[in-house]
Amino acid sequence: MSSRKQSPKVNIQRPIRCWLALTLSALPFCVMADELDTIQFNAAINKTYDDNIFRQNSNAISDVITITTLGFRVDKSYSLQRFTLDASYTDFKYNRTDFLDYDAKNYNAAWLWSLTPNLTGKITSEQSQVLNDFRDFANPIQNIRTSKIQRFRAEYSPHQVWTVIGGVTYTDVTNSQQFNAQADFSAFAFDYGAKYRFSSGSSLAFLGHNRRGEYSGRPVSAIFDNGYDETEFEIDAVLKASGKSSLSAKLAYIQREYDHLTLRDYQSFIGYVNYDWFITGKMMANFNLSRTVYPFEQANSTYSSTDTLKSELIYNISDKVQASVNARLSDRDFDGRGQFGTIGRTDKEKGFGGSLKWSPIKNVSLSVNTGKSYRNSTLSQFDFDDTLTSVNLDLKI
Repeated sequence: MSSRKQSPKVNIQRPIRCWLALTLSALPFCVMADELDTIQFNAAINKTYDDNIFRQNSNAISDVITITTLGFRVDKSYSLQRFTLDASYTDFKYNRTDFLDYDAKNYNAAWLWSLTPNLTGKITSEQSQVLNDFRDFANPIQNIRTSKIQRFRAEYSPHQVWTVIGGVTYTDVTNSQQFNAQADFSAFAFDYGAKYRFSSGSSLAFLGHNRRGEYSGRPVSAIFDNGYDETEFEIDAVLKASGKSSLSAKLAYIQREYDHLTLRDYQSFIGYVNYDWFITGKMMANFNLSRTVYPFEQANSTYSSTDTLKSELIYNISDKVQASVNARLSDRDFDGRGQFGTIGRTDKEKGFGGSLKWSPIKNVSLSVNTGKSYRNSTLSQFDFDDTLTSVNLDLKI
């Protein structure tokens, strides 16, 4: 086992987290005490049939899932300040595999602050709770992944052309069951950069992120580390090509160095290109090409890199009826085997689907969705095919 001197810890996470929590905890009360027309309530019920809940290559188990959501949105401005809050409670009920039943409490609160028209920023706090995807979490048990992210960001733009950006981000992720491949962790990041706005509405940004991460309660072992330093540099571009199209893109380089196990270190280019094309007044197409990298720590991998091509065609049949079709292709490699000397793994996935949405009156919609997906892996035990069909009723008041 090789070693590296551990980076000095930044000891300001706790005061920043407390300050963010105190600031945002008062947000819903001060906003909701004002005019009721700033609040919108929503409710939805969804029935989904999944013919392969656990994404198995044989002996697939099907189930019907009932998903009920209640939520609200607050959006209120006070002088130069704007406050928003999206909060929801979602109940997941499984007909056969009821040990998977759970409820999710999600929220996204933001204070878009402004000291002057030239000095602005955002303070946000968000939480999301989801069932770990059985594409990766192979055990047929309930494992809820809770992600909490708190951000502070400031932007100074004296001439509304060049903008200087600075901020901090704190991330905390936990699993309800042990999951070494994507283990519990917390990370603190310094974010910085600059943006240039063109008169056409296009923009170009250069951003950097220095992150310090630690795995919760995980000691150093022969194959697992307990901390890392990560650096990411990115270029973001938004191009307003014409009234009928828009293009956004990101190109980034990410490098992670572990405290003790240098054989876990990795680096990679990541990014995306997203293109929206408004073909006619009723038809729009979207194309997205992306490359992502996420830690996936096992004996035969440190991270996974995924190249994905997605497309969608949306057609407004009338003011009340909308139809869409979509397709997806992806290649996923499990890399970073280092000195473990194990065989690799590559997954190829493809999927396609469609939806039909009907909005008979304002703020009420009924939609039907269906999709088919396949995965072929170099390790055959990870092969699967799956069909999802759902009906969703959504109401906003």
